Amino acid sequence: MAVKIPIDMMVSEVTDQNLAGILKLLQVADPPAMVRLEPDSITGDPAPGAEARIGDAAWMLGRQWQFGELTGEDAGSVVSVHVASSALPITAWAPLSGDSIDMAGADWRPWREGALLEELIQDVPELAFGDGLRQRAEAGAQLVDLLADAGEETLARSLTGRHPLALDDDPNDPLGLDDPQAARLFAVLGGAVPDGGTLAAELRAGDPGWIGEAMDAAAARAAIAEWLAWLGGEPDSGGAWSTERLEYRFALRFGDKANAVFARGAQFGSASVRWSDLEWVEGASVELPGEAPSGTPVGSEATMLATPLRFPGMPADRYWQLEDGAVDVGAIEAQTNDLARLCLAEFALSSGDDWLVVPVDGLLGAVNRVGTVTLTDDFGDPVTVPELADPAFTMFGVASAAGRMLPGIVLPPVAVGTLVGEALEDVLFLRDEMANMAWAIENSVQGRSGDPRRRASERPPAPDPWPEGLAQEERAYRLQSTVPAHWIPLAPVALTPGQVSLRKAALLRDGVPVVPSGITLRPTPLTFPGEELPREGVHLRAVPLLARRADGRYARWAAYRVRTGRGEASSRLAWDSALSFTDMTHPPTA
Repeated sequence: MAVKIPIDMMVSEVTDQNLAGILKLLQVADPPAMVRLEPDSITGDPAPGAEARIGDAAWMLGRQWQFGELTGEDAGSVVSVHVASSALPITAWAPLSGDSIDMAGADWRPWREGALLEELIQDVPELAFGDGLRQRAEAGAQLVDLLADAGEETLARSLTGRHPLALDDDPNDPLGLDDPQAARLFAVLGGAVPDGGTLAAELRAGDPGWIGEAMDAAAARAAIAEWLAWLGGEPDSGGAWSTERLEYRFALRFGDKANAVFARGAQFGSASVRWSDLEWVEGASVELPGEAPSGTPVGSEATMLATPLRFPGMPADRYWQLEDGAVDVGAIEAQTNDLARLCLAEFALSSGDDWLVVPVDGLLGAVNRVGTVTLTDDFGDPVTVPELADPAFTMFGVASAAGRMLPGIVLPPVAVGTLVGEALEDVLFLRDEMANMAWAIENSVQGRSGDPRRRASERPPAPDPWPEGLAQEERAYRLQSTVPAHWIPLAPVALTPGQVSLRKAALLRDGVPVVPSGITLRPTPLTFPGEELPREGVHLRAVPLLARRADGRYARWAAYRVRTGRGEASSRLAWDSALSFTDMTHPPTA
């Protein structure tokens, strides 16, 4: 069999007329060359290949010539690798408003040591502590425990009488049928724990009068300060959420004044900040805010042994070594135009043993850059490896708006993992082409109990009565059909010529506007750019989160999670309808 490898072993011609005809039809100008010899036996007996018989010295020289060993260079093997790197730590962050990328006009805040990026940019203070009965009771019980741990048991017990837990009536639900859990919780918690909501309002205004009853006023104030910090989270958190854009927008600053690097994040609504969520802002210059870290570059050097790259199914680099049978790289089926598979096979079969793995420890929350890489072979000769600057390879790199890559790798100071609680609010944004508008559907909101309640379970209004004096065989005229109260309309408006936006509106029920029950849709006016609500829709959830910082302390906050919706919907909103008696008394549900 004629075989062609990068170094020609032999030359052969196609003698079979049929094979020659096939090659002519395929028009193969340069047939693919084999880059690996497989010990396949023609007779089916692998014994001759396994014996590896040799002849005389001339035969051995011929085999070396066939395998290209005579054209190799005299070089040593890499023994050690010395890597010098540096890191620009994060110094400040700022929430961004609108579409502006003006770094100087942003509200820059100093970076707190040990803080997590998620708890700062994702925190929505309006969601963290609502008026729910469960949250107010948990907050009050937490303060009682902190004061008791500080030795103020008597003062802690007196708080229940000073700030009794109360359950206010809901004017929209006087019987409490929409959230029956509230009455059950109040029956258990009423009179047992103080109201954390009224306590927080009193303590944020200054020292209360009952602080003088404490045996150790300093210890009581310390416990109160710890409780307020636990209740409100980081003092500089929040402000990066944009309800109009349904995303977080923020900016980060790394390094000192001489090596400042700025990055901005936009169109971010996922769980964790990744390198692909950042954009390098070139030429920005902002002074460090007060109490911010200096951002002095942190240099490091490490010398380690050279470790060859290993991967499953890697071809063995020794003759008598058995390869992993679970992965057969040589059995990859690929056509001549299947470049991805051919490159993978070429790397695995030809260059798999030419790579070394050198682990470099990066600083979390910094722009990490590798300075120099020096290889030392077994002859003691050092060789400096230059950086491979390939503009086509942008994996893990942060680019600017012009497409230039930021030197180094950005490691955002994110949490290793977070615990996500049940959604406090669930809003679904959908388009309704039949009604020529969009809707914001409040699937669930926080009820009086503090737990989420489904708005679809609310009692619908009674259907309009059949007009008096009209026979059932006739038709009744209706100007507008009814829509469930948790369907908030988004009417199209033209704020600028040629650009359509969606603005929150309100339907009337008995002459009174139907307003949202949750916090998400509470801002007024609220206008969404048309491109923010695609045909697929947007699903928005407000969830509580808990994570652990690097020093072991807990961080808790409430944030939004954004994901793709479920498509269009129909509200059955209709105008100028002629209804029969059945349609009037038994309307369909949306």
